[in-house]
Amino acid sequence: MNKDALIAKQQLEIEDYKETANSNRIIRGDLREHFIGIGQPLNDNRLKFNKEQMLWTAQAMELINNIYIPKA
Repeated sequence: MNKDALIAKQQLEIEDYKETANSNRIIRGDLREHFIGIGQPLNDNRLKFNKEQMLWTAQAMELINNIYIPKA
């Protein structure tokens, strides 16, 4: 593989990573909205979760917030 072909291949991979990062950013935002919507805006617990389920939800939300997505 010559230098130009390698650069072209790398650039295509970079563009693919950027598209994946953007897609993941949208998915992460959607997940946040679903989890936050459980008790917002007045902490009304629309889904009638019990304390154990609300704890699980908070833990899942913490994991979602820790997903690193590089800026594209």
